[in-house]
Amino acid sequence: MENKIDNIILPKDYVLEYISDTISSVREKGSEISNAKYHHNTNYENAASTCKYGILTLKDLNIYGLRHDSEELLKIMADSSSHVNGDNAVSLAVVGLNDLYEDELEYDPFSPNMVDFLVTSDLKAGRSSINYGNEFLCYHSISPADLRSLDIRILQLIKKQGNNIDIAKIQDILQKYNYLVTTALELKRLNRELPLREMSEKSIFALDLDKLSKQPKLTLKK
Repeated sequence: MENKIDNIILPKDYVLEYISDTISSVREKGSEISNAKYHHNTNYENAASTCKYGILTLKDLNIYGLRHDSEELLKIMADSSSHVNGDNAVSLAVVGLNDLYEDELEYDPFSPNMVDFLVTSDLKAGRSSINYGNEFLCYHSISPADLRSLDIRILQLIKKQGNNIDIAKIQDILQKYNYLVTTALELKRLNRELPLREMSEKSIFALDLDKLSKQPKLTLKK
């Protein structure tokens, strides 16, 4: 039995091609997700933690030891008049609303720079239009069982860069890919059947968690 390669060092000119080819090699049939009207964005770095703990309020992030904010900062953040989430609410977005005012800001959860967790429609969440017309607040942490899908658009991010991509952007995409592999490993460890979908194309496809979790991490050659 061959040992798994833990790390591959790549020249910058090969990184994006390697990531694109790897994503294509682990693709499998995807499907629409039902009963999941809420979206929650987070960084690739936080995706594995969200799969494990769910979407936590600031207060719970500190209780779990995932953040270590000062009492002073927590007191400031608890003021919902200046911070819409306060310390006890989770921000969500709903797309496709037809009752926004003209020129009202609408949050777009489909940024290729972020991961997009789809969350069950069964949550009790109230609308808050202070920052965005389509923002909703859930006044408690959201459990992993309420997550319906984890969507990424890393292929769209790669395509968006074009040919004149600088080294900093290559490094950023490489890090996102490494965090994606970490997330697949965490889902396997948790034995969670949470679909991991690549949404860059018109046709939805999912990523095979077993294959993705076995991929080596990448390092940029100096």
